[in-house]
Amino acid sequence: MQKWARRVASVFVLMLGLILMSDRLFLLWMGSDSENWPSVEGTVQSLAYRPIGMGRSGDGWHLTVDYTYSVEGRVYTSDRLRFAKGFAGLDEKKMAVAREQYAEGARITVYHHPRRPSLSVLIPGVGSHIWMGLILGLVLLLVAAVFWLVPTRSGGDQRSASRQTKS
Repeated sequence: MQKWARRVASVFVLMLGLILMSDRLFLLWMGSDSENWPSVEGTVQSLAYRPIGMGRSGDGWHLTVDYTYSVEGRVYTSDRLRFAKGFAGLDEKKMAVAREQYAEGARITVYHHPRRPSLSVLIPGVGSHIWMGLILGLVLLLVAAVFWLVPTRSGGDQRSASRQTKS
């Protein structure tokens, strides 16, 4: 029974690790690719920010920027700042810069995918949070392997071993 439970746990942890790894590898691939994308001028439609608790390091801000841009006469709308899982944790100084840079109506540079112009970013490149996700995904894969491969002792094995030592 214990072996079966460990195998189920192993499969569950393996699936979590694979989902996290595939997500972060996609972000890594697209972030790296975005550094070579063509750029156009766009316009900020709205800027929203909300405070978030950062624990011991103090409070921070989460930023959302909606913007429009045009490629070959077609207008697109997006809110992706970069290939990362959020643009949060800005301190007061960085938030003040962001409020000015992304003020409603501000002209901005938008980087768009050459074949899929609806896919765009304001900050090309790879976000630092991607690396932590990849490391966590690898740790989950290792935990799944340990759950699967390390043998378990059943109650019967311990009893027979103790009988042999008494003889």
